[in-house]
Amino acid sequence: MLKEIADWRSIRKFDPTKPVTNEQLISVLNAGRRAPSWKNLQPWKFIAIRKETDKLKLSEAFSMGVLIRKAPAVILCVGLLEAWVKTHQRDRLKELLHHRGFNMSEEEIDKMYLDHELAQALAIKPSALMARTFENMGIAYGFMLLEAMNQGLGACVVGETANELIVENNSKYNEIKQYFGLNESQFITAAIVLGVPQKNEALNPRKPVEETYVLF
Repeated sequence: MLKEIADWRSIRKFDPTKPVTNEQLISVLNAGRRAPSWKNLQPWKFIAIRKETDKLKLSEAFSMGVLIRKAPAVILCVGLLEAWVKTHQRDRLKELLHHRGFNMSEEEIDKMYLDHELAQALAIKPSALMARTFENMGIAYGFMLLEAMNQGLGACVVGETANELIVENNSKYNEIKQYFGLNESQFITAAIVLGVPQKNEALNPRKPVEETYVLF
């Protein structure tokens, strides 16, 4: 097993005397950028935050905002519902197929990938699009967490934010979105706090093997 996986710990306390360097931060961001996504849609945007004023503002959107305020660096994770627009799906698929040596017309791409009955059903159901966006975002989180550890950093995903899943037209949440330049089709999914660990944490407990997976 990859050492970063076997040794993973969620880190919530960081050494305040050791900043996250540009090189470390860029490496973590690129790990998210390289994460796989459904139909190559990449329905994400990542905003790196280190200024105290920005961290303070972002912390207002989270139940555990204190973790954001105290972290040396934070990555704001944003889901892009606009990525599910058919033209964008087609462009990303065309790019991916071309990269693999397949030059398909837009009509062929639509017929094979986008006009399928199930694809059409997912495309018109807002809850399904939101769920698939979170699914893709979760993969990106994992890539960034492992790269953070590879860079000698600790990290933790902070959720529980007052986004569109909780309530519509939340004035404070909308204010925070506007502060970070997000539009109506973009929504905050989580924040990843980063820094040099203050101390070595014990490994987190996990359910026993027999409750986790089965080999047939």
